[in-house]
Amino acid sequence: MDEQEELRPLNHFQLRAAQQKQKEARDTKYRERSRKRLVNIISTKIKTSFIGAIAAFEDGFGFLWGHDKDDLTEDEQAMQEIWESVRARILDNGNGQLRGAINEIQNNSIYWDRYHVDLPIKPEGNEETK
Repeated sequence: MDEQEELRPLNHFQLRAAQQKQKEARDTKYRERSRKRLVNIISTKIKTSFIGAIAAFEDGFGFLWGHDKDDLTEDEQAMQEIWESVRARILDNGNGQLRGAINEIQNNSIYWDRYHVDLPIKPEGNEETK
């Protein structure tokens, strides 16, 4: 291409094609941001559910293994070993479910519709439509 071809103005069809290409690039970027947003929200919610369940269980039954104690009895040490094993399984399962959810999201097209509110417009002085 020489300099004159580079400086030649674009015709209507070339402008439309360039505009369409830019729109597709924006849409692709928006879909990717929408997907990342959903992944972050779902990750937070799933983590909160299984970590919260562990915390609730520790609050309710932690006395069995001397939760927040320094010196443990033999029975408390045995219960703590059991609890650590169960806790690890819960975390492994929760993280596995989280990875599965993220993989499912990655396999779908995500487009965040944002928050949409339709406001009804009523003509002034019209008392009948309430």
